[in-house]
Amino acid sequence: MASRVVVTGIGVVSPIGVTREDFWQACLDGRSGVRLLESSWITETGLATRIAATVDGYDGARAGVEPKHERLLDRTTLFAIGAAREALEDAGLTAEALDDLGRERVATAVGSGIGGITSLESSHALWREKRSKVPIKRYSLPMLIPNAPAAQVAIRFGATGECTAISTACAAGTMALGEAWRMLQRGDADVVIAGGVDGAAGDHDGYGMLGFDRLRTLSTRNEDPQGASRPFDRDRDGFVLGEGAGVLVLEREEQALARDAHAYATVLGYAANCDAHSMMQLDDTGESIRRLIDSALRSAGLSRDDVDYISAHGTSTQLNDKTEAKAFRMTFASRCDDILVTGLKSMTGHAVGASGPLEAAAAALSLDRGVLTPTINYENPDPECDVNVVANRPREQRADVCLKPSYGFGGHNACLVLGRV
Repeated sequence: MASRVVVTGIGVVSPIGVTREDFWQACLDGRSGVRLLESSWITETGLATRIAATVDGYDGARAGVEPKHERLLDRTTLFAIGAAREALEDAGLTAEALDDLGRERVATAVGSGIGGITSLESSHALWREKRSKVPIKRYSLPMLIPNAPAAQVAIRFGATGECTAISTACAAGTMALGEAWRMLQRGDADVVIAGGVDGAAGDHDGYGMLGFDRLRTLSTRNEDPQGASRPFDRDRDGFVLGEGAGVLVLEREEQALARDAHAYATVLGYAANCDAHSMMQLDDTGESIRRLIDSALRSAGLSRDDVDYISAHGTSTQLNDKTEAKAFRMTFASRCDDILVTGLKSMTGHAVGASGPLEAAAAALSLDRGVLTPTINYENPDPECDVNVVANRPREQRADVCLKPSYGFGGHNACLVLGRV
């Protein structure tokens, strides 16, 4: 029999809180992390969108990184290290504890949709301006590559088991958590530090915002930043770019019990598939998502009747929300009315590769504490998004089984099945 997998540590860096408990309290308060950006590249370049959900003032000291090392890290990697540090501390996995477990049995899986884009932008801008290698950081290349967050987490915490980096756009972090579950199920590791990270929404970052602006996928509700992200609401007009990191410690349940670790939730199953349809748009029939959910439930040994809670992808774009809601209705039919749906991006914005793990963190805390986080800005229900949204206020609810789906550009789909301990 494969081991049951539990979540024993949670670390968060987000626009609404840069610790687990601050993040959780902000969720319960229904607090938005979206703000108006004021940098010159926003105000002088004609971008239609001037809002984002940013992580402000996060530095090496918050992440536990020495100043001499901080300058060698992209802010994306800094977020990952900080979240991993908190998750390991939460799990009680000190350096001594990791030595006792055997560091070769500690693996790492971190996803990122964009990677070190801040380092890429700054080094390339200097190169174009100066045409000289002198002003460019010597370590700019290893700072920007997409595997840097995973590798730096493994290096910093001495995890010498498998280290994998996943780059599947907005599904990357959820896929990293799924791969962590598979490693533990196969017996390839006893502990996995897993999650996702992206840092492309700050005032100093231009290209991520520019790219999404050109694709016309972003909200332009600039006059109301905190009301801009509104999953499943009739008046939604696009997603709000966010950033941050969510890292979970996953481990075999018997090991967690042996060391008296607190388990927030169980990871019961996982599945992934591909729309094979478009680089940008979901398969609007909903069929790929339906198959994804059914595969995830089969891997968990559960049926559709067991699900009572969905932490939706909920981007706040017209097509994605409609397609996701349609797929839920196709899958669960009349039972869809009884399944509670939350949309965390209403508060955090869309943190790309970090979005799934941030939502998984909130879901694990919800399962543990018996409170579901709200979907804020849900004011006008959309008849084409016929799902039971937890609207505007948290809901006291002892949920047993949660689905956490994520979908990424290129048709990458992933779904975790989480359960109450």
